[in-house]
Amino acid sequence: MMKLMTLKQYMKLSKPALIRKITKSLRAMPKKKLAMLCYNITKSKLPRLRKIKRKGITYKKMPTGRRDKPYYWLGSDTEKKLKGTEFQIKKRKTKRKFSRKQLAAQRLFAKRAKAGTLRK
Repeated sequence: MMKLMTLKQYMKLSKPALIRKITKSLRAMPKKKLAMLCYNITKSKLPRLRKIKRKGITYKKMPTGRRDKPYYWLGSDTEKKLKGTEFQIKKRKTKRKFSRKQLAAQRLFAKRAKAGTLRK
């Protein structure tokens, strides 16, 4: 049984020793796992694509003791002062009409309809 080594221990090994260790483990690895590893290495070298996420609407809860004036009358200074108190940002809770999968399917359908490549 092989003992797990720490990163520090691997860093102490010479480069040829590390190469020997890696090639030994690669030879024992099944082809499918090796192909997945190769794919992940190639993919990690590609530039990252950032997904733009839409922000949901947030409603701000009135801080206690200041109910005589609406929130937007309070200045930004007041907002900073109230951060530690009961000042909370309350998210709107609505019942989802469509599941995530249904929404994704609708987006795909719209995309294909726009491109004119709808399947019948």
